[in-house]
Parts: sequence; structure tokens; C-alpha cells
Amino acid sequence: TAEAAYQVLIERHVDKPTSQTLLTGALDGVVTEAKKEGASDGALPSSGLNLTGSTWSDFAKFSDRLDAVVVATPNANKTLLERAAVDGMARSMNECHTYYLDPSRAKNFNQPQPPVSGIGVTINKPSPDAPIEVVRVIPGTPAQRAGIKNGDKIVTVDGVDVTNLQTEEVANKVKGAEGSSVTVGILRGQETLSFTLNRARFSVPLETDTMIDGNIGRIEVPQLVGAVADEVSNAVKRLNANGAGGLVLDLRGDPGGDLSAAVDIASIFVRQGTLVYQTGRDGNRTPLDVNRRFYIDSPKPLVVLVNKNSASGAEIIAAGIRANGVGTVMGTQTAGCVGTGQPRDLPDGGLLLVTITKIQDAKTGAELNGPGKGIIPDQIVDQPTSAQGDPQLDAAVAYLRTKVARSSVAPEMLLAA
Repeated sequence: TAEAAYQVLIERHVDKPTSQTLLTGALDGVVTEAKKEGASDGALPSSGLNLTGSTWSDFAKFSDRLDAVVVATPNANKTLLERAAVDGMARSMNECHTYYLDPSRAKNFNQPQPPVSGIGVTINKPSPDAPIEVVRVIPGTPAQRAGIKNGDKIVTVDGVDVTNLQTEEVANKVKGAEGSSVTVGILRGQETLSFTLNRARFSVPLETDTMIDGNIGRIEVPQLVGAVADEVSNAVKRLNANGAGGLVLDLRGDPGGDLSAAVDIASIFVRQGTLVYQTGRDGNRTPLDVNRRFYIDSPKPLVVLVNKNSASGAEIIAAGIRANGVGTVMGTQTAGCVGTGQPRDLPDGGLLLVTITKIQDAKTGAELNGPGKGIIPDQIVDQPTSAQGDPQLDAAVAYLRTKVARSSVAPEMLLAA
């Protein structure tokens, strides 16, 4: 598994990584896992790998070191150590579209989340040192009924501090048998709150659409999976039929997913043209164009709402809509996590995602991937704290109202005089 992953990264990654980068990361991953399995610092080999830059002789040195770590680790699980090596190599690329999924997580890659029994939220960890944040409260769930809000921080579960745990670990603590209770400690601004909820089964919807005050349609897209583009297309048609004069495409908290879904959703609003450019490891730049099959010929004022958790395909949608002049982007700067990740099956049943292209803005040519990059909105509206309501949505609706009112005024007739 480690050898297969190494070969894929050497041959396919857009940044052309060196053996030194990959194998140093691999060894770091192995040592960390070995310590979890009971190896002491004194028992582990302490010297470096003395890498020379030769692809396969360097890998042979790493392989020998892996065997030495196995010997030094009580109850060693070589499969887990190899997976840690793959994870370490992926992390060494220091960008968000190269990562490893073990077999249990690989089977759900780019699939709609199956129904779960929990409180009804999606969560993530915005940074390694940050507490878990509620990205979205699912309508009709215990969390919504209890008053949990987007932006709330989860700090305890059943009285146990979870601020240092990873997203998956916290999710597993919150989920449980349907009807059972769980107490969640929430930090909202400076206020600490406690909610005791009975778990219920729920699914994360592909999209949610609502009409605001009779003529502003809002479409929330939490993730780009499955048939989401068809669902968004149907939502646009439904809102248009119900009299929407303007639309809000709410991509806040959308981590992306399927690239084709991103293209198709942007294509609902962009008749023709290039959404973004892709550059491969050969340096050649190619356009990523619209899918004309999805275009809906009913142009209306459009706002795309984004925030720091809008990533990947969500950023491509926002960039493409803005570059083609059919919508205004509002909110806060996006994640700057934009690239094309190609999935590669590994011998252990896991999946390695490898970044094979970089993404540039079609209008400005700016690189969108990396710290401090991403999409800077046309109109910046600060991220709401969970106690403030939703000023970003309010600003989008107010902006659209001016556009709708302006478009509804008949032009003055020209008269000869």
C-alpha cells in the first residue's frame, strides 16, 4: 500500500514532489502511529533516512526503516503503520486535495451521507486548534427544535471535554441510538449553553429551497454529491414558477465534492463560457467550460453567499458565476482549497486522492488554492456569530431587493419634442 501510494504521488501530483518530501512525511506518520501502538522513543530508530533524491533507492531505505519500526513496536499492526505512512505522505503535500481515506471511509467517498441517528447538524474543525463548529443545522431535527445555531462551538458531549478531538471523533460521540439522549455543551460567543436532546434519524438534504418574503428565492447547497445539480436545477425552476424575482445561492459551509456537480450547478446560471482554468503538472492551461445542458434561460439577479468553510467545488461555482458576470459574491473569504483531486484505489482497499491540476480564476488568472487565497467576495459581510441572526443573508436579500425593484420599473418612453 505504501509503495503504491508513493508511486502515484511521484508520477501524478501536480507539484512533482521529491522523494525527500514524501518519505520524510511517511516516516513521521509511521513514528506517530507506532507510539500510539506502544513503542517508546528509545526503542524506535532515531537516525534520519539519509535520502539522496533517488526515487526507488530512497524508498528502499524507508521500507527498511518501516520494518525496523515494526520490530520495535509491541503488538505491531503493519497494516496500520503502512496506512499511517500513506497518510503522512499525503499530508506532506500541505494542500487540501491530497489525502488518504482508509477502507471504511473510502466506501462513502463522494456519496450522499446515509441516514444517521444524531441531533441533526453537520460539523467541522475550522483549524487544528479550534473547537468543533456547527456548520449547518438540518431543518426539522432535534438540533433545530432545541435552538442550536450555525456557528455554535461544541465544547462538551455528555460532560466530556471534546475541544481537542477531531471532527470524526466528536461526530461519533454525538451520534447514538435513536431516541437516546445526549447533552451537548455549546459555546456561543462568550456564553456557554447546555442542550439535552433526544437523538433522531435524519439525512443531510442535497439542497433546501425557500422563498423569503414572497419574491426572493434561497437555495442552500450543503455538499456537492449525488444528483445535487439536478436538485438545484429543479429548485430554480420551482422558485421561478412561484414568482422569485431574485435568487440567493447559499454555499456557506459547502466543502465541495464532485467536480462535475460544481460545473453543472454553475452552468444553470451561465449560458456559455469558461468557469475556471485548470493547469496540470506539464504547465498547460485548459479551460473548464460550462455544461450547456443545465442552463436555465430565465436570468434573474443572483447573489452567491460564501464563507470560510466554502471550499473546492463551491469556490469553483462562485468563481465561475462571477467571472461570467451573472452574479454577485457576498460573505467572507472562502477556504482557498481549490484543485482537482483524482481518486486512486490502493491495495488495502483505501483511496488516495491526488491533486492533478491547479485552478485559476477565469477572469483574473489568479491562483485560487492556498492559504490566504480563494474567493474574496464583491461585498464582504462579516461571518455572523450564532447570536446575531444572519446578517449575511439579510445583506443578500437587501441587495436583491434593490435589483428586483429596479428591474420592475418600466423604462420611460422616448417622445419627440
